[in-house]
Amino acid sequence: MAVNPKLTVLVLVAVLTGCGSPDSSADVRMSSTPASEVGLGAAPSPTEPVSVVTEANFQSPSKNITCDLTTGAVRCEIVKRDWQPPPRPASCQLGWGHGMSIANGKADFVCAGDTVIGTASEVLPYGSALRAGSVQCYSGNAAMRCIDETSQHGFTLAVADYNLF
Repeated sequence: MAVNPKLTVLVLVAVLTGCGSPDSSADVRMSSTPASEVGLGAAPSPTEPVSVVTEANFQSPSKNITCDLTTGAVRCEIVKRDWQPPPRPASCQLGWGHGMSIANGKADFVCAGDTVIGTASEVLPYGSALRAGSVQCYSGNAAMRCIDETSQHGFTLAVADYNLF
């Protein structure tokens, strides 16, 4: 008997969504597309309720990406990557391109003399999302995607590639 993989994912999501404590204020969004099939330009949906926080310092399950999320801003950095950032702008005299950030509704590469790598003890599981103010970050199997939902600007950060929008 052939098993439909999309149906299997939907059943698994339905079963897992029923686990844990109910939260009537949670924003539940589901996708029938497995995270491994979601491209860097796509807008994936969490398979778990979006947790609302005022701030969070977390890493991907692979520990390759670390993010610092506050109300209205986020900074994510990546350890291993197969891509190069664009040339450093003249306005940046510090470390350039080791991550991306959203601040004041705009997304850009990180220009900083410090790092958030190694600062997180919490893991944002694949399929989960956190929101602080207007900024939401989604941890997917293939990438970390953060967006300012007011400006619709954000980024997707992965080993293979990145997308700044």
